[in-house]
Amino acid sequence: MYRVLIADDEYWVGRWLADVLAKSPYDIKLAGISKNGGEALEKLKSDQIDILITDINMPVASGLALLKELEESGRKKPKTIIISGYDEFEYARQAIELDVLAYLLKPLEREKVYEAVEKAIGLLEEEQRQRESETSDFAGTVEVVLAEYLKNPESDLKEKLAELFVRRKENPGFYRLGLLQTGQLEQSALSREPLRRKMEEACPGKRIFLHQRDRFTWAILITGIEHPEGFAVNETALASILHRYEFGLSRAHDDFSRLDCAVEEAKQALIGNLEEEGEEKLRSLEHIPSESELHAEFLSAIQTRSLPLLEECSRLSAELFVRRDYDLTGCLNFYFVLTGDVIKLLNDCYGKENDTEYLSLMEEGYELSVRIKNHYSIRSICKRFEDYTRKVISCLKEDEYLAVSDIVRKVLLLIREKYAQDLSLGQIADEYGVNPSYFSKKFKDETGCNFIDYLTAVRMEQARALLENTALPVAAVSSRVGFREAKYFSRVFSSVMGMKPTEYRERMRRDGTGREVEM
Repeated sequence: MYRVLIADDEYWVGRWLADVLAKSPYDIKLAGISKNGGEALEKLKSDQIDILITDINMPVASGLALLKELEESGRKKPKTIIISGYDEFEYARQAIELDVLAYLLKPLEREKVYEAVEKAIGLLEEEQRQRESETSDFAGTVEVVLAEYLKNPESDLKEKLAELFVRRKENPGFYRLGLLQTGQLEQSALSREPLRRKMEEACPGKRIFLHQRDRFTWAILITGIEHPEGFAVNETALASILHRYEFGLSRAHDDFSRLDCAVEEAKQALIGNLEEEGEEKLRSLEHIPSESELHAEFLSAIQTRSLPLLEECSRLSAELFVRRDYDLTGCLNFYFVLTGDVIKLLNDCYGKENDTEYLSLMEEGYELSVRIKNHYSIRSICKRFEDYTRKVISCLKEDEYLAVSDIVRKVLLLIREKYAQDLSLGQIADEYGVNPSYFSKKFKDETGCNFIDYLTAVRMEQARALLENTALPVAAVSSRVGFREAKYFSRVFSSVMGMKPTEYRERMRRDGTGREVEM
């Protein structure tokens, strides 16, 4: 939307123009009507005006004097339309010299005004396209040089990067380099422009340059930082990204010759963030098995097809290497050897069964051992191996399968223990290797109700207890019993209990059956 200022000392001319513009088909907004040149000049200096429609003769300052003042002060002039009651050559000549795009004679005609405004908008749009093109070309060039430098840090590309900013006459100020890495060892799901928009939202007013360093990692160059001590990335704006990605940011530098230091600082910051997270989770941990013990437990979990044991081994191995001064190298070596043993196990099975699925998993194991070498996150490495091993376990044959009734009993216990987590019948059926439709029927046969109804009943039971005995807000109760949205929780609670959560809490309080405690 373009902002238009009208300047005319004749009241009715200004009102007529305002009415004409309000009824126009253009995306414009009236910024005001000034009754003399002085008022117009103040408005032009204090506000963003895109189009100026001004009388040539006004008190205090003429329309041409306004433009001369702006030109001499170095300010950008708006697209200007001159209106006048005099058809004089000298006025027209001066207007041309001041880049006035239209000279309209009074009495004004609606169509002539529209033609002039349309011409102004066309020029503004063309300038905007030109700026976007130049900005895009500059950003693309910087990102290409950044990519080349990260591939070859020993080159002189740091100097080339500095030259680009000098040539564009753009002051990069202080800069910081960030590394954003996926929490899984899968290819990054982020694409360039959505990530750029997120980073611009998190660092308002700063220039963002991006390079996908490998399949898992984005390098982010943030420039235009004026005061490093007051700069911080708004992590709230990145919330949708950071639950799946790790992020590390370098210190502020004002010299591109220090770019290698910034890269190393970003890497260490990323590792440091992970280490702090690990230390918090370690406080309640009493004993971690040795590497050899964990290695044996992992193989036992695979051979016995025990998913709970697999999950426990994965958790403990992460804690082991995080506690050991964030021993990334030790973690990589441990999983490299372990992956080799899993491949041997699959090779033995392939020799007996001649099953191409085993062959496919062996190839994936080889790829895994290569792909994890340049990853910075211990927890991500552990999780990726766990995901891979789950596939191995589901592929391995076993002599005796759990009876469905035994599975149902295990699932009932699982629901009681993990009702606050995302649980689905399909996920559980896959975990135990049974058909979801068949398992759903057997679950109802064993319990008398559907899986989702049983899960909901358990959650409502826990919700009632929290509403009766705590002062937690309804939103907090909703989250604690496994609902992502408080509104949906309230609807489910109302359908089950016949009243809203707040009404239930109030009734329990009135009946004297509820006692609230802080949690």
